[in-house]
Amino acid sequence: MSARLRIQSLWGAACHRVGTPLSRIRPRVSLAAGSILVLLTLFLPVGYEACGPARTGYELARGQGSWPSFLGITVDAAGRDFYVACLLLAALTILFVLLSLLRPDLARSASLTAGLFRLAGTVSLFMIFDLFFLLVTLVEGWARAPAYVLAGLACLGPFFFWPRRVFAVRLTLLSGWVALFFIIAELGGATDSPAKWMLILLEIGLTAMPLGVWYRYGFSRSMEGRERWHQMRPGLIAFYTPAVVGALWLLAIAVQERVWGVVPCFLGIHLIAIGYVKLAGEAGATAKAGSP
Repeated sequence: MSARLRIQSLWGAACHRVGTPLSRIRPRVSLAAGSILVLLTLFLPVGYEACGPARTGYELARGQGSWPSFLGITVDAAGRDFYVACLLLAALTILFVLLSLLRPDLARSASLTAGLFRLAGTVSLFMIFDLFFLLVTLVEGWARAPAYVLAGLACLGPFFFWPRRVFAVRLTLLSGWVALFFIIAELGGATDSPAKWMLILLEIGLTAMPLGVWYRYGFSRSMEGRERWHQMRPGLIAFYTPAVVGALWLLAIAVQERVWGVVPCFLGIHLIAIGYVKLAGEAGATAKAGSP
């Protein structure tokens, strides 16, 4: 067996082990629990201030403090808007859960659940990468090396799963972005105004490319698109796994900085995404079984 196939086999086994316990969570339980966790952050410290006290989610939504992510630290209003979007997603999910109890057909609507999954999944994946990107631009000293290794693994991970013709284009783009990142980091990082906006463009590019792959193939209705999705999905997981590790590292730093309310928000958003992906899968299977 070649090294490429061996890595794919080990990766598939690892993903199966992680996914098995998550598959046992009922969708409505996951949705309700995640929404409650996110809404509870209104009363928990989530707003960061370098020279001041931590702010609750309610204070952050009113304009006090910064959301502790790369986007939030560099552009206060954008980070605050993202936090408010998380609150709105949680409130919408609570409403959906209550309505689906009264009208079970809502949870069986393939188009509705797929749309909600796409919305929650986008918020979930962006939160992971936004926290990870702050870690890579924030850490100094000995911590830079492992943070940069994680960034490199995220860029190179898809090599072992994606078709070579697809990966060649992506590798060229990502190599350019990573090289640009290292140059900007040496020029002063996010504290320097020109470098700050270049880093924001870099984050947008690195976030948009994997999301574009997910949108293009993950929701394709054609047979060819679904077959391509089975090829692309492991590469996306390989791309986001180092980002998840970095995001968890950043959450540990957030706890040390007394903005520990980010942790339940992070967990809540991902529980919401897990609930919607399961509902979308069940609704899609039901619709396919009922079609002639």
